[in-house]
Amino acid sequence: MRHLYLLGWLLLSSTIHAGVYGDLEFGDSRELVTKKLQQSPLVEQAIDETYKARTGLNGIYKCKSKIAGLACWLYFNWDAQGGLNEITLRSESLDSNLYETELKNAWIESSALFSRVYQEPRQQAPYPLLSSFKEHQMMISHVWENSDKTNILIGTGMV
Repeated sequence: MRHLYLLGWLLLSSTIHAGVYGDLEFGDSRELVTKKLQQSPLVEQAIDETYKARTGLNGIYKCKSKIAGLACWLYFNWDAQGGLNEITLRSESLDSNLYETELKNAWIESSALFSRVYQEPRQQAPYPLLSSFKEHQMMISHVWENSDKTNILIGTGMV
């Protein structure tokens, strides 16, 4: 059985002040990102400290509050100098039989929330058909551009 999830990205900005992330800023080092996440009231470390060296930061910090009804974890990408340049918010995986119900509802709720915060999306596509995932792992449906040139994307993905 296939498992699907909701994705949200923040990309290419000088500063982030997004509720689920706390005060992370693009360009922050891994050490600074770790320190900020450890102090954040919005996320919690989801694995034992002894495994952190094996996993890095990806998927080990969980948002304390559900987003659009789904538990979510943070993933990161780094530039060549070791600075933060991308944050991905990934929901828990759901069985494919929940694609048209729970995941679609989360997609609708998330896109409405982002539209309230960032105005109408610059690009918007309809909810992807489940059959469209035969050749794709992720399908971006919405793109917003924040006033500080942050690009915010949401979509669905399959594992």
